Amino acid sequence: MSSDTPVTVDVWADIVCPFCYIGEARLRKAADASVEIVPRAFQANPEGGERESVLTYLARKFGGSEEQVAASQQRIVDLAHAEGLPFTNDRVVGDTLPAHRLIAEAAEDSAALALDVREAIQRGHFGGTLDITDHAALLDVAVEAGLDRAKGEAVLASDTHAETVRGEHAQASAMGATGVPFTVVGERFGIPGMVETDQYAQVIARVREA
Repeated sequence: MSSDTPVTVDVWADIVCPFCYIGEARLRKAADASVEIVPRAFQANPEGGERESVLTYLARKFGGSEEQVAASQQRIVDLAHAEGLPFTNDRVVGDTLPAHRLIAEAAEDSAALALDVREAIQRGHFGGTLDITDHAALLDVAVEAGLDRAKGEAVLASDTHAETVRGEHAQASAMGATGVPFTVVGERFGIPGMVETDQYAQVIARVREA
């Protein structure tokens, strides 16, 4: 295959997963114009969870004080900033299903729009400017990224795409994914976890050479 042969890359990710956020930025850098990145949903906490500070959540989950958690997160902060991504520990977590459902609605138009909506929501969340549990704010960010407002409003006023989100999560689990990011290149090569930009590029090239 030539270097401009179309390649599809499916990426399962959760909105609040920092490694998904950083990994997707690296993948975008590795992808050329003939690579289609298709966002897929995966909820690390399918039960939703209450709205709370990310440091409070991590301290409760892993133990230790919020100060200790913040110190342990510095490596992730540095990795994000190295990719030119906004990132702060001053953010809140909560149910990601509404965000995933808006992304699924965008996917009805195109994978490119869905990817743009996901990236915009991630940037808002990790940059500390978006409370993902605030549906009005969530919709504003999705609309700014290109989603039709009326369609987004209809999604948030219903349970539209909930089964799509759960189905995509189940699909990843069936392929052996126990966490995210989980990337499948050309429907052939799986990449568990976040890797470097050049590793994404190498797998894309490998698919083209096969």
